[in-house]
Amino acid sequence: MKRTIAKFAKTLATPVSVVAMLTLLSAGAHADLVFEHDGHTYRLVELPATWSDATAAAKAMTLAGDPGYLARIDSAAENKAILEAVISHLSPAQLANSIANDGSEAAFVWLGGSDAGREGQWTWTNNGDLFWQGDFNGAPVNGRYTNWGIQPDNAGGPENALAMSLAGWPEPFYDLGEIGQWNDLEAGNRLVYVIEFDAVVAPLRAELDQPADQGVYTGVGMIRGWALSEEEIERIEVYVDGRYAFDVPYGDPRDDVGYAYPHIDGSSTSGFSVPFRYNALSAGEHTISVIVTDGFGDRVERSATFDVVRFEPFFVGKENTPNMNWSLASSYADYITVRGVEVGGSVYSVTLRWQTLTQSFEIVNIIKN
Repeated sequence: MKRTIAKFAKTLATPVSVVAMLTLLSAGAHADLVFEHDGHTYRLVELPATWSDATAAAKAMTLAGDPGYLARIDSAAENKAILEAVISHLSPAQLANSIANDGSEAAFVWLGGSDAGREGQWTWTNNGDLFWQGDFNGAPVNGRYTNWGIQPDNAGGPENALAMSLAGWPEPFYDLGEIGQWNDLEAGNRLVYVIEFDAVVAPLRAELDQPADQGVYTGVGMIRGWALSEEEIERIEVYVDGRYAFDVPYGDPRDDVGYAYPHIDGSSTSGFSVPFRYNALSAGEHTISVIVTDGFGDRVERSATFDVVRFEPFFVGKENTPNMNWSLASSYADYITVRGVEVGGSVYSVTLRWQTLTQSFEIVNIIKN
């Protein structure tokens, strides 16, 4: 695998800066929620769509090589798991964007049931299983689980698509259904939807090696680490003190990760790294966070809080090369302190410490005298 900006950024025409401090990409929207239940994986898609478009999107998405489908619910436990995941994740604004146009004033989420083929014959789209026959006076088929409100009723005309309510309905009496119950809706409504997959894959893994938590940095250093997913890495974003900064190239050699996870393709080239000008930050405490997103939409975040020490000029050029003609050095254990270092007309004391990881002395403190 060659080293590239993660797939999301491959269309950039401008090469990545050697020292990353400028924004390379705009910050993306948060990824869809991914969760698991009883050996299946689910993805809540937050962008509202018609039932037909949601069905097509589900079929086009894969996990472990298998296509998805709009969620099929076979038990009260599964119904509860999906409801709780959706409700806990969506904001009030997102719920408002998923209100059905049927006068109920309630938000719904699409599921994979339909009676478009034959009125009153409700089937699951993943394999055509018939689960309900009739209207609200009908009955489940072969003991299959259902959770209708006083539905289905075709009240709005050809209501052939299945949805789960995210609130009681309709206002103001709420006498047709409770939160979590099912309703038949016109398929042209634009709602959020849940995609189900008959697989669970190993979780997305990531580590941030540098900066190290509670470390000390100055000058030009690196942001580096590794990320690994069975669904391929899509994007690695860097945030500095909570603000998006740039995306990181991905695909560095990492033999150590390859040895640890030989069963996952690409593990030996799972590294990411980019030079970073730490002394462009103010002196004091800062936090760098790395957010990794894989091809399935799963995300993990890794963070490190560290201190920056620096001279007053954020860049020490040739005209400001440190002058140590009148400096004195002292040492203790693995520390060396040089006093009387002149930079840009000011005098500093500079302390270095031996770092086992880099096998060198590195600056750990700069004090202006």
